[in-house]
Amino acid sequence: MKLGILLPAASTALALLELEHTEQKVLSVGKEEKGDMRKPPFDSDFEAFAKAVLDRWKVPGVSVAVVDGEDIWAEGYGIASFPSTPATPSTLYYTGSTTKAFTAAILSLLIASGDFPSSEEPSSSSPLSWQTPISHIIRDDFVLGPGYEWATAHLTLEDALSHRTGFPRHDKALARKYGPDRSSPATVRDVVRSLRYLPVVAEPRVVWRYCNLMYMVATHVIQTLTGKGLGDVMRERIWGPLGMEATYLSVEEALDAGREVARGYYWDYQGEADGHGKGQGFISVPYGSLDLASGAGGIVSNVLDYARWIRCLIRGDGSDDDNENGCPVLPKEAHRELKLARIAMPPEMGINFDAPLAYALGWELSTYKGWRIFTHSGGMEAYGAEVYFLPDLKYGVVTLGNTAVTSNLVGTELAWKLIDDKLGVPEEERFDWISRGEEALNTRLKLAETAVHELYPERADPPLPQALPLEKYVGVYSHPAYQNITLQLTDEDSTKNTKGELGALRDDMEWQMTFDFHHVSGEFWAVVIDMLNTPNLLNGQRARAQFELGVKGTVDKLKMEFLEDGSEGVIVFDRVV
Repeated sequence: MKLGILLPAASTALALLELEHTEQKVLSVGKEEKGDMRKPPFDSDFEAFAKAVLDRWKVPGVSVAVVDGEDIWAEGYGIASFPSTPATPSTLYYTGSTTKAFTAAILSLLIASGDFPSSEEPSSSSPLSWQTPISHIIRDDFVLGPGYEWATAHLTLEDALSHRTGFPRHDKALARKYGPDRSSPATVRDVVRSLRYLPVVAEPRVVWRYCNLMYMVATHVIQTLTGKGLGDVMRERIWGPLGMEATYLSVEEALDAGREVARGYYWDYQGEADGHGKGQGFISVPYGSLDLASGAGGIVSNVLDYARWIRCLIRGDGSDDDNENGCPVLPKEAHRELKLARIAMPPEMGINFDAPLAYALGWELSTYKGWRIFTHSGGMEAYGAEVYFLPDLKYGVVTLGNTAVTSNLVGTELAWKLIDDKLGVPEEERFDWISRGEEALNTRLKLAETAVHELYPERADPPLPQALPLEKYVGVYSHPAYQNITLQLTDEDSTKNTKGELGALRDDMEWQMTFDFHHVSGEFWAVVIDMLNTPNLLNGQRARAQFELGVKGTVDKLKMEFLEDGSEGVIVFDRVV
């Protein structure tokens, strides 16, 4: 489907919304303590800036909200759904990993309530806490592999939600079907039970390694303790009390409710680079189910509801009591626990802050120009979210857009302009987000052409041939958690520059992907991985692969080392067909 990139003028819905009650009210601008009027952030200059940013990063639309004291401002720019549906403050988007803060908040509420014992054995039960071992709650399900007995017994809720378990992402191990014959729809319990087949890559509590699967573990814990679905618990405990009526844990539920959910898109960079006018511009991406993502990244919402959430977190940060200036939906101890630093993040991730980032429970935190700041991003196949709040400044920003990766580039630029404007940071002291974004984008777009050299810089030259004819490598390879990879010969007539000599289509997994194997030397291969529904390499990854031949001279195993945020360990697939 070919779509143009000309974007209409920004939506005219510029409003200051007071959200004390569940209905939205348009009020006059509030005053700061000193009595001066708050300046509306979304003037004509910001509109022009937002439209230029959308055009620069090839994003159809974005919605933005600002929390400033008790006031909330919201606006939309560009297109929510082609051909002409504008992005507005009410437009819903997938919010990705910003869901994690809600999951952590629910656990914090359960802990604060004191209603739940931490053990399945009544004689040894004790109040639920962040130090409760996960295996005390879901003993039969949370069982790790051989050699990880200590981790099975000791990893806590705090460890899981602060990404310090030693587990890497392993996102490619999320399947849509489980069971002996792999015919049963996946549940978070299935995901938890699959951990016993997955390698840990670091000692627990030593380094920060982002792991979505651990928030699925948390989802299973919450549902086990409450006997309810996570979405129902979130609505009962947080969304309902805050008046977040446009927030869901299912895109199907949002659509059934008649909500406007932005369409996701990706930009055809490959076609544009062809040089023959074959680029298709924006290409639509189908809505994806979020059942399995759940507490790791399943929320669908809009910036108005997220502004309510941010304001709650700001209000409750320094309140002495649950009074009118606080946020009663979360008690004081819950606020404190959610925002407490648990582990240091890699120093290179804190490029714009005064100090390295730390991870709390669903939040990254640092300081900026002397002000405490909390943030988290979110990304799905064709959506991106950015959330920031500075509690001591009583200020926050949320952006939601409808492309993968580039929406986050847009959101980062918009959010930091608003924050820097609020703080009065001189232009010459502001971070160069454009250069940073261009560097990241170019690196991703060259993923296929640089894979062999970057994965195997010291390879044999000239390369050694593989031991067997190429067709002998074709077959089905299986792993108990990563399930099946079916290798086939690649169409030699294909002009797609990501194609290798062998390829695999993984359309039966939660994240549908294509694998392209490029021969390096001998039995070693470089693998370029791309998303099936957004094949422009912006969500691309790489892996090292090695085939192992048996005594009969046939291919018996495929060893793969997936590389997303560092090595995910070596996964051994046995050939079954």
